[in-house]
Amino acid sequence: MREIRGISVLETLEEIADPRHTALLVIDIQNDNASPRGILALNGVDISAVRTILPAVKSVLEAARRLGLLIVFMRNTRSRDGSQESGPLMRGRERQHTRGLAGYVLEGTWGNEVLEELEPRQNERQMIKYRPSAFIGTPLDLLLKNKQTKSAVVVGQGTPWCVETTVRDLEQYGYYPVVLSDCVCTADRRELHQASLLVMSDRYVVVTSGELLKVWNSKKEA
Repeated sequence: MREIRGISVLETLEEIADPRHTALLVIDIQNDNASPRGILALNGVDISAVRTILPAVKSVLEAARRLGLLIVFMRNTRSRDGSQESGPLMRGRERQHTRGLAGYVLEGTWGNEVLEELEPRQNERQMIKYRPSAFIGTPLDLLLKNKQTKSAVVVGQGTPWCVETTVRDLEQYGYYPVVLSDCVCTADRRELHQASLLVMSDRYVVVTSGELLKVWNSKKEA
């Protein structure tokens, strides 16, 4: 840690990802986009990218639970009546792989729920969101501040979209983001996934789950 213009700044991974002030955000890993029984898989969309990151995500989730971190599952959501969508949002979605998939992550459906394999617990928060950022239209900032959170580890889907947008907003809201490169993915356009990681690594902490777990595993159980 060092002082910059009178402000204390965390610098190392050990300081930033200290379990005493760190939350885990799981972005949009849901039944519809990550389960073989979800809408994407049933309609022939390749979900291998998210299936590939699941073991690492589960390892991080297990460690976070052991250490007593605040865990928040974000759920990408589409409203039934279109009341939460906008023209620009719909235009952007038309460019994505979900085009034409009726019912995808529709509010109130099984597909909208957190992927069953992650086994979310009752004491772990779930928030629906109608925008790529986990902060827009949600109480996430209030929750993090009430828990004296300084940093957030980010895993999940949509590296150049929902993940990166949330990471950028974490910094804007005053939190240190930590992105796990082997725990984020996008369903297609792998070059965009790689480009997004490159952009984020220029400004934020981007490490592997192994690097993070090495730090966390050195901590005593909360």
